[in-house]
Amino acid sequence: MLAFVWILPAGHTKNHLLRRLGHFIHPSAIARSNIVLKVSRITMGPGSRIGKWNVIKDLRLVSIGASASIGRLNVISSHPVYKRLYPDGASLSVKSNAFITSRHQLDCSGSITLGSFSTIAGHETKILSHSIDVREDVQVAHPIIIGDRSFVGARCLILGGAFLPERSVLAAGSVLARSKSAGEPGLYAGVPARFRGPVEGKWFGRTATGTSRVFIPATGKTVEDAL
Repeated sequence: MLAFVWILPAGHTKNHLLRRLGHFIHPSAIARSNIVLKVSRITMGPGSRIGKWNVIKDLRLVSIGASASIGRLNVISSHPVYKRLYPDGASLSVKSNAFITSRHQLDCSGSITLGSFSTIAGHETKILSHSIDVREDVQVAHPIIIGDRSFVGARCLILGGAFLPERSVLAAGSVLARSKSAGEPGLYAGVPARFRGPVEGKWFGRTATGTSRVFIPATGKTVEDAL
């Protein structure tokens, strides 16, 4: 029944049915047609959005904060064993005004937290929170944290135990591995990603989930509210 309701188009009736079936969906949230299987609880705050045809499965909790957004065609999952054995695993937390765009793969086995006003941008970033520990010959998962107001470029690989500090940029194509220390805010790039220096810009101080301004290099002009 729950899987069928998630396939329905967005609307007040769908939100009502999801609440009746145990999810916590704010009346103003927009939950479009998605494939949701074996997810214990989804919470959506005011003004939050989930786009079309994401696959969300085998999770204990998906929490989407106020005005946060998940795009289309993402695969968000965990291995069922971590949902069963890890009290804080198998979860995705997207804080207020954070944004996951489209066509990414998120393995939430050890849990993934995306901080407020942060973005997983572009396409084809893979976040893999579980792996094999070859020293101990065991499967293990570690939490992944993307700090507030940070930016993850396209086609990155983020591994279990990784931490991207607040107000930081992970450059496109980089590999962010587990770190013993939190590091300092700035630009991280490379394989493995290393601190390259400070970053600054208007994006880090924005008050909206995304930006709709478009810059045109040929004319040097910026078009407001173009998207």
